[in-house]
Amino acid sequence: MRKTMTALTLTALFASASVVSATAVAQQQQQGQAQAQQEQMMQQQQDIELTDGMLESFVVAMNNVQEISNKYSERFQSAEDAEEAQEIQRKAQEEMVAAVNDSGLSPQEYNAIVQRVQQDEELRARLQEMTE
Repeated sequence: MRKTMTALTLTALFASASVVSATAVAQQQQQGQAQAQQEQMMQQQQDIELTDGMLESFVVAMNNVQEISNKYSERFQSAEDAEEAQEIQRKAQEEMVAAVNDSGLSPQEYNAIVQRVQQDEELRARLQEMTE
């Protein structure tokens, strides 16, 4: 009886260890895939040639997104619970996406420009000149 309990305990330990191991491997694979997708997106972002027209659209979109963010900021901070906060955030995001689309850019293009501006000092200076 004692040998059986020991064997069952060891089997359970090995089974749980393999599940944990399999879960860790799956998480590593997912992280690897996510990292590969992120690298691909960054490469695509760098491949986008930024025209003056795109930058002008970006400035318009950026200003509109900032206004929307300001509009919802107080509502978000005063939300009574997480569900209400999520709803406010969802509405703000919908408006932001619409504002970006209305400016003539896709959300992907807008995000690509944001990334480039963060990494490229010349582009940042160029945008700053456009907004003055």
